[in-house]
Amino acid sequence: MPKGETSKQMIVLAKGLGKIWITAKGARKQKSKLLAGTQLFCYGDFQVSESKKYYYVEQIDLLESFFEIRLDINKFTQAVYLLDFVEKTTMMGIEHDDILLLLLKTLQVLSKGKGSPELVSRIFEMKFLQLTGFMPDLTEKCVVCGKKAQYFSAVAGGMVCQEHKNEGKKLSAGAKNALSFVFSQPIKNSFQFSVSEEVNRELYKILEEYIAVHIHIPLQTRNFDKKLNFSPPSNKGF
Repeated sequence: MPKGETSKQMIVLAKGLGKIWITAKGARKQKSKLLAGTQLFCYGDFQVSESKKYYYVEQIDLLESFFEIRLDINKFTQAVYLLDFVEKTTMMGIEHDDILLLLLKTLQVLSKGKGSPELVSRIFEMKFLQLTGFMPDLTEKCVVCGKKAQYFSAVAGGMVCQEHKNEGKKLSAGAKNALSFVFSQPIKNSFQFSVSEEVNRELYKILEEYIAVHIHIPLQTRNFDKKLNFSPPSNKGF
């Protein structure tokens, strides 16, 4: 948000520091050396000075602007959602280097990738749940009683049996394979697959409910993609 007439005050996710407020004096001026590095999505090395409540930017070495994201409305809306998600689910002044790495990799894939931007966001959500300890239990045993599981329950936090299905629903093989693959891979490999449009939509609904139950944070930006068309189904994938 703007601070004064020419300066910017921003929330930045910083390595080793987590989410912090940063003030960039004069960054709104067209000839400011800080202009490029203080745009939305930008990733760089910030040289700062600290004073009471804020960090003040002295210099920014821009490493990646993710300019390609701005040229595609689907990519742009997904990227805005990702930043909104991270901003609302992280605490000020607490180190979140694993989340920073995930966000950076996700933006790189979103920027350069040719696949579905919506699927990229779903993969981000899965890895976020895993990194923060909210990963669902996808084993064959009911999370309630240990019997053979057939249904997925967001409320129970994983697979459940017939007796405990309540609001549970059956997962398609494609959706379960996608979830299992992402949870089994390191971040750098998690984006190396594709799914059909049908599975993409199924993952959207599954994760929407799961996040609502376990994260408890309203994210209106997630609904942007409901107004957009999904990418065509791929010939390969789950």
